Amino acid sequence: MQVLDQATIRSRVSLAGAREAVRAAFCALSDGNVVAPDELAMTLAHGGELHVKGAHLGGGHLAFKAATGAFPAGGNSGFTAVLDAHSGAPVAILDDGGWLTEIRTAAASAVSARALARPDSTRLAILGGGIQAAYQVAALREAFDLDQVTVWSRSPETAARFAAENAATAAGSPDEAVADADIVICCTPSRDPLLTRSMLAPGTHVIAMGSDMKGKRELAEDVVLGCDRFVADQISITSRVGELAHVPSAHDRTVELGDILTGRASGRSDANQLTVSDHCGLGIQDAAMAQLVMEAEPLSP
Repeated sequence: MQVLDQATIRSRVSLAGAREAVRAAFCALSDGNVVAPDELAMTLAHGGELHVKGAHLGGGHLAFKAATGAFPAGGNSGFTAVLDAHSGAPVAILDDGGWLTEIRTAAASAVSARALARPDSTRLAILGGGIQAAYQVAALREAFDLDQVTVWSRSPETAARFAAENAATAAGSPDEAVADADIVICCTPSRDPLLTRSMLAPGTHVIAMGSDMKGKRELAEDVVLGCDRFVADQISITSRVGELAHVPSAHDRTVELGDILTGRASGRSDANQLTVSDHCGLGIQDAAMAQLVMEAEPLSP
């Protein structure tokens, strides 16, 4: 069994490659060609989180990842285990330290934005200034020709640091951050809504990806019910732990991202529509990253 270190893994994965791999995984989910069990998640007394997710996308490998976050003495970490889909034997441990989780999470946002945001979008707002927020900015810059990035964080010091490190502008409030944004990404562990409908301009695409465990919430009810198109990475998951868990009446108007990508459901049809995408993070994304690492050639220097 191989053990691939982070340097080897990084040499095989680009932002564009991750985006295409994650897009293909969502399409396979829509086509019914994947096996994807529910995740195992837990929160420890000190606030640390463990997420275990996996899937089989139909190829020669199946994979599951264990990712940790918010541990007081360790931050974010993790690894991915890859098994032979025919024998069940372990093939590799991807000792990525949680990097693949960061990349695949950001890649899903880029997939969503490419499918639902206006193609000429140039202004991005990020609510949250943590590790994942930086990956979100990088992924969206790869997917769009951005000329403005604005960040808000509950901590002004965090917002200022993030802005300096990511060529962004710090905002003093969520309202200020999203005022003229084409794409808004909520990337926080908030348990109270950060966005209301009145804060968002016509034509905005919103991605809420921080609500990935029970109790977390980033969108007010009037955003979920008042948008023109509400999209989930997977309805069965977001209705339990995502934004849909807080607004169950929106269940019947929700479509899945994979169905938009495959044409089974319609996405944006007007430049002034408000579209919203709710991401909890799926095992298919982790399996897609494992497949990409196992099959890809090293990137050119």
